[in-house]
Amino acid sequence: MTERPAAYDTAPDLYEEHQELVRTMAQLPIRERLVRRAALADRSTLDVPEADGKASQDVRSAALKLATHDQAHGTAAGPVPPQALSPHSPAADLRAYVRQEYAAWRDPQPAVWLVARGTDPGAIPAVDEAVARAYAEAKYREDEHPDDVADAVLTWEGDDEGTGYAELLDRGQDTGWHVYPEYVVRRSDLPTAD
Repeated sequence: MTERPAAYDTAPDLYEEHQELVRTMAQLPIRERLVRRAALADRSTLDVPEADGKASQDVRSAALKLATHDQAHGTAAGPVPPQALSPHSPAADLRAYVRQEYAAWRDPQPAVWLVARGTDPGAIPAVDEAVARAYAEAKYREDEHPDDVADAVLTWEGDDEGTGYAELLDRGQDTGWHVYPEYVVRRSDLPTAD
């Protein structure tokens, strides 16, 4: 029996995962569907010989669909870029890509929200977006409206591309304050020497 890859240490039972995917497939975001489908194909064929064409093709097809989606949308989360894969890639490379993406999906990279003003060097970290926005609003009122904080009419604009970046406006005018998420680098994100 093949040793279970670390990416699947916290994965649910194969049967349960298959049933869950069948039940919820239509409601899942496309990328989650592709990641979970590719991981299911990989996991279910761990003990199948590479010479088994059907099993090999199932993993290859699911991995390439995921890589194609990730390349088109810039959604890859691991160190191996989807551009490195092709229909001629070795099965081991395709499986490695699926495993890195599944592990990242199961254990998403933590983010910290940063608050910055204009081109000032540095940024203030915040635990989440709400705290980051509240801090920017408080600092803006403190700096620009110290005598009458109610005089400021603050709104937020941005994040049309899904990046999280947002600018603080006062009566529709840019205040120079903005917030955005930045991912925290974990030890597991560091490249490893072969």
